[in-house]
Amino acid sequence: MTHPRRQLLTAAVLAGAAVSAACAAPRLLGAGTPPWSAPLALDAVLLTAGVAAGWAPRARRRSERVLTIAADLACLAAIAAVGLAGALATLGHRPPDGGESFTGPVLMAAALAAVLAAGARARTAALVRHAVRGARYAPDDVLRTFGEDASRGTSLDEALAGLGDALRRSLSLQRVEIWTGAAGRLTAAVVTPESPPAGTPDVGGPAEVGSAIALTAGDLIVLARTRVAGPGWLSLWVPQLARRYLDTQVRVVPARAGGALLGMLVAQRPPEAPRFSEAEDRMLAELGTRVGTVLHNRQLDANLRDALADLRHANEELRGSRARLVATADAERRRIERDLHDGAQQQLVSLAVGLRLVRDLISDGGDSDGGGPTGGGAGVPGAPERDEDLAAADELLTAMAEQVTETITEVRNLAHGIYPPLLRSSGLTEALRAAGQRSTVGVTVRADDIGRYPPDVEAAVYFCCLEALQNAAKHAPGSSVDVTLGEREGSLTFAVWDDGAGFEPEGSARGHGMTNMADRIGAIGGTLRWESSPGSGTGVIGVVPVGGG
Repeated sequence: MTHPRRQLLTAAVLAGAAVSAACAAPRLLGAGTPPWSAPLALDAVLLTAGVAAGWAPRARRRSERVLTIAADLACLAAIAAVGLAGALATLGHRPPDGGESFTGPVLMAAALAAVLAAGARARTAALVRHAVRGARYAPDDVLRTFGEDASRGTSLDEALAGLGDALRRSLSLQRVEIWTGAAGRLTAAVVTPESPPAGTPDVGGPAEVGSAIALTAGDLIVLARTRVAGPGWLSLWVPQLARRYLDTQVRVVPARAGGALLGMLVAQRPPEAPRFSEAEDRMLAELGTRVGTVLHNRQLDANLRDALADLRHANEELRGSRARLVATADAERRRIERDLHDGAQQQLVSLAVGLRLVRDLISDGGDSDGGGPTGGGAGVPGAPERDEDLAAADELLTAMAEQVTETITEVRNLAHGIYPPLLRSSGLTEALRAAGQRSTVGVTVRADDIGRYPPDVEAAVYFCCLEALQNAAKHAPGSSVDVTLGEREGSLTFAVWDDGAGFEPEGSARGHGMTNMADRIGAIGGTLRWESSPGSGTGVIGVVPVGGG
């Protein structure tokens, strides 16, 4: 006979004995066949059918249920019989009428008491536990409640606090700690109760909310590979955690996701408490998996929110930068127009007037030289006037030559402000050295074998450095300035440092010049920053991606 059949037969024998006892009880009273013998006979039939079904492969699954029902009925009958025997022992004699009016009520009362006893006992015990310990949670309720809190969008702190309290009540724990973090540094997010048990040898001070643990790379690897760790395992693989929880029953449950340790749960019981069961360890392992998933999802959500915030900030900066660039371009066009109108254009108008005067002088002198058809004496008196006109014309041409030179210089200076010809022909190094020679401060230019770059890149870097030189001349007169150019890792780097008084960047607003420099470099995909401190000068450092150069 197989093991399941032996169990069925044992249950049937016990239930049959209970039925026999219930049937024999009325004989104690001298009564004949009692009215409740029919249900007992039906119970006996159920027992027989259940045992028979245990030998039939197809009905074997249902036999256990049939026997269970029959055994329950027989157990109630046996309890009633015991109650009847107790009543007879209390009376000391049989009822005069053979028990016809006595047996039925006694048996029904005993059966009713048996039915209500189990439920009343469980309810009473629950009330006592609730009064002593507070609300209790079944292990499955802990998992379900935490999952519901996490899915409803409850804040992580609230969800973990509720988990710690429910876990402590469910498993009758002395203390629960929930740690979260990354990169080997875990911080206590939940500690319940907050005060540590007396005599707990918590190395480094008792754990409290906000305290931290630094784990080594080896600790992270071994913790990420286990599900539930006890004191022995901790002593062997993670001694620093084992030392924190000496003389206590402890379970350390890693919360991990994607092979990374994101936190851990610590469940503690006093040494004299019942040991952790396999079912409790399985529940803790499942809980660690769920906590790791929740922490991973919350981390992804936080990263996504940060990325969206950075994207919105960058978008706003881009819109502002574009607006400033358009405004700057318009202002620059107006400046060029004004400079041309007030400078080169006026010079050219003056030259045009001078040329007309020279033409008139030469034309008048020619007419006076040929005064008559015969070239007689009438033309002689006009010779001195012609000489004077020629002298005036020569003087005017000399002045006009000087004016042309000034105009050329002014136009060249204007062209330097738009796009320096030297930058186009010789590159950044030579253009910045020429700008340094024109500056009112001492400028040293150092370049580490940089090449040529697209015109927009060279122009942005040149004008940014030029603005920095102008700021140094304005705010740090008499200082010396170092300009350094270089290329590394596919980026053109530049730095402009002066040894002036410096300033405090945190408390200073960004001026128009600094904003203009940042917009120029940002427009070509580069970054710009300022470094300064009082008494240590000021540096403008920029990086512009140029690919392979």
